[in-house]
Parts: sequence; structure tokens; C-alpha cells
Amino acid sequence: MAKVFADNVSLEYNGTDPFLSFLGTLVYDTGGNNNGFLDPGETADLTATIKNIGGVDFTSLNTTLQSSDPYITINDNNGYFGSLPIDSTKENTGDRYTVTASASAPEGHAAACQIIAVDGGFVDTIETTIYIGKKHYFLWNPDPTPTQGQFMHTTLQALGYSGDYSTALAADLNIYQAVLVSLGVYPNEYIITSGSSEATEIETFLQQGGRVYMEGNTWYIDPVYFGGHDFGPIFGIDGLMYYYNALGPLAGQSGTFTNGMSFTYTQEGTEYNDYVNATGTGFVIFDDTDNGYHVAVANDASTYRTVGSCFQLGCLVDATPPSTRAALLDSIMRFLGVGVVGIEERPQDDQPRFIELSSAFPNPCSKELTISYTIGSPMKVSLSIHDITGRCVKTIIAQEQSPGRYTAIWTSCDEVGRNVPAGVYFVKLEAGAICDIEKIVVLK
Repeated sequence: MAKVFADNVSLEYNGTDPFLSFLGTLVYDTGGNNNGFLDPGETADLTATIKNIGGVDFTSLNTTLQSSDPYITINDNNGYFGSLPIDSTKENTGDRYTVTASASAPEGHAAACQIIAVDGGFVDTIETTIYIGKKHYFLWNPDPTPTQGQFMHTTLQALGYSGDYSTALAADLNIYQAVLVSLGVYPNEYIITSGSSEATEIETFLQQGGRVYMEGNTWYIDPVYFGGHDFGPIFGIDGLMYYYNALGPLAGQSGTFTNGMSFTYTQEGTEYNDYVNATGTGFVIFDDTDNGYHVAVANDASTYRTVGSCFQLGCLVDATPPSTRAALLDSIMRFLGVGVVGIEERPQDDQPRFIELSSAFPNPCSKELTISYTIGSPMKVSLSIHDITGRCVKTIIAQEQSPGRYTAIWTSCDEVGRNVPAGVYFVKLEAGAICDIEKIVVLK
């Protein structure tokens, strides 16, 4: 009888049948960049670690790795384990699998795989996942009232990001592109104490080029009154004071990724809130408009990026796009430099200049969007609109074009003429092998 196991399952078994427990996979990329990850465009060896928790010895255990994922090519699918006595653990280091990740694979893509284990008449199918590059995020949610952190995790998954969630800080943050921290607000909060191992791990992660989003009273109330760690200097935040008053309405700031956003707020617990200012390379991204206080700061320190918030994102009230929590969370992730599976904006200075997608306007738009672009040589051009998951909702141009500057109009409709829902979309210009992308917001 075949049995199915997932990663890192721990079982006790007292029977006499053969039984395997799968403990995980490891990547050996010494022939690539040797960072321990299977990165886009890289070929690496892969091993599995398996434990015999059954009632009989395995004498000639062989495995086959398989996957139908389009971003994974399996060059060597065989992994021989041989003898595996009861209660013993083995990694197929002597006969590793070899895999290649497509150069076009999105960073953090989760490729579903199966390992078929066979020994005589025994067959098991082990379900596992190979991540290409680092996972997008780890969401640490030690908040005693965890609803807000849970909302962020659910929303990120729906947006197409790959990541993990836990109420405990991960043992190894370096397998993630970004760390999101939901601490809660006074009096229902978790305090990261000054000089704690948690504080050290987060700051070390940043110093090594990581990205962190953190929300809570960690900017003033916690470090001043409760021995909390002062993350202000590394986040570009100066914690000024607290006030006892309901937060909101909250307004995004012109010239930042929150431009055009406005939210009301449902306060959780008592109404003690920090207010802050930006310092160093930090810049304000949200104000509490009726109190005149700054309540969120983003920071691009060149080698790392952060976003620090005095409010809980999950307590914002969705309104007309772009003022939705999903759009804000996606914008935060993109500022942090974390791309999604579907479609990803590219920095303009990375683009070869024989094509150029000018700023689409008006943005946000409610009906018609004017798109201007330039191509420098004759080539086939594709101009299309994609939703937040990367799905193409409308192809506007698909033809050969001569060099020159062009203008196209999108009427906020899909391929069959239906009005698209309000939300975040992407204009995608492809010409030859080059691609340029711009994020837009549709209002209704």
C-alpha cells in the first residue's frame, strides 16, 4: 500500500509494515553561486533525507524525482539510498538528483515535486516542494491577538507570494527575501526586548541585505516604557511620542508608493498610539490627517529596505482602490523589492533603451488610460494589460511596428468588452526580447 508524506512530518509507528518519514531536501549548488539555493537559471544537485520509522529494514531503497512544473527541468531523476535499517536516517549524497531552474522562473517560485520511493514491492509517493531562489517572505506573528497577522499572510498568499507563517521567529531568516513582523498594539502586544536574540536576528538580517516590515508600538511606547528594543535607527524612524486618540483617517503621501491611498481605521484595544518622524534615509508614507502626526515610514538604506508602521495593516478599512489593504500590502512588498509569481515591475535603469514605456496617465484611472511608448528599431510589439496574479486581461497591440513613438488607449475592458474590476493592474510592453512594465490602478 502506498503512503503519502509531506515535508518535515514526524510520526511514531509501532507496526511491522515498512514505513518512511520524509525529513526534507537540500540544495548543493557548488557549480553555481554556492548560496545553498536553486536560483533562476542555475543547475544544482538536490538530495532528500528519509527516515525509516517502519517495522522492517529496507535493503535496496531507490527513489525517482519527478515534476511537471514548467520552471523545473530534472536532468538526473535517480536517487539511490540502498540499505536503510529500522530507525535510521539517510541522505542520498552518493547519488544526488540534478535539476535546473529556468532563467525566467520568478524568484520564490514553489515548484511541486514528487519523490517515488521503491524497494521490492514497497512503493511510497512523497510530495515535496522545491523553491527557486529564496521564498518571498516569512511572517512572524507573536501578537497575542493574532488576527491581523493572519490576515496579512492570507492576503499575501492570495496575491501570489510564497512564504511561511509562524508565531515563533524562524530559525533561519536567510531563506527568505523579506520578514514581516506583526507585534500588536498596547495592551495586547508582543514586546521584542532590548538586546534580545530576536532583535539581534532581525537587525543582522537587515545588515546582510534583508528587507523587513514591522508594525506595532515598537517605535516609542515599547522602548521608552517597557524595555523594548529600539529599531528606530535602522528603520530610519525617530519615535517622537505617544498619544491617546483614535487613529485615522490615514492618508498616503504624494511621491511615494502610497500616493492616492486613504483609509479609515478600526482601533484594536485601547487607543494608545505612537507617532513618529522620518530620519536619515527614511521617508514618511502615511499621516494621521486629523491629528497631523506621521504614522508610517519607509526606508531605502541602499543595502537594505524597511517599512515601519504605528498602525496594524489588517485594521485598515478597505475603500475605493487604490485604498485597499491588498493593494497597500502588495505595494509594500514591491517597495521592499519582493516580486510576485505573476508579473513583476522592472527597475527602469535595467531596461535597454531601444524600447521605453512612458508613464501611463491618468494613474489612477477610472475609464480611459493613455499609454505612450517608444521603440528604436523595427520589431514585433506586444502591449497588454495584466491583473495582480499576472493573468493577461487585454491585449492592446500585437503586431510588427516601425521605429517611433506610439500612443494607445485602454478603456478598462477585458478581451470581450467587459469592464474590469477596480484594483491594481500592470501595463506590459514587450518588443523583441525586452520587456517594460508599469503598475497602474483602476478606480470605479
